[in-house]
Amino acid sequence: MVWAEFNGSRFAEWRPQRNRAVLLDVPRKRDSKVPEVDQQQTVRRVLPDGDDQESLERLDDDLQELIDAFPGHTFRGRFQCIGDNHWSDMWGVAVIDGRAVRVKPTVVWPDDAP
Repeated sequence: MVWAEFNGSRFAEWRPQRNRAVLLDVPRKRDSKVPEVDQQQTVRRVLPDGDDQESLERLDDDLQELIDAFPGHTFRGRFQCIGDNHWSDMWGVAVIDGRAVRVKPTVVWPDDAP
C-alpha cells in the first residue's frame, strides 16, 4: 500500500487520533511529525497507537477495520502482548485468512521443570 491510498484515513500516522488502536507507519525525516514522503511511498508496518487499557481492548476490532478499509491488500502478522501478570497474561492479535483474531497462547512447562 502506498501513501496516496491511505493519506486521508484515520490510520494515517501523522493524524492525531484519540480513538484508534493501530496506525500505519511510513518513513519520515528525523524529528518530523508529518511525513515528507512521495505519494508512492510504501507503508512499512502497522503499529499499535497506544498501550492504554482502552486501546488494547479494541486492538482486534481496529485492526479488522483497517483490513476491511483497504480491500485488495494483504495484511499479515501479529501483535504479541503481555500484561503485568506475565505468563498468565499473554495474548495477541493475529491476522488469519484476512481476519484479525484475538489469540491466547498456552504455556506448557516440561514435566521435570523445577
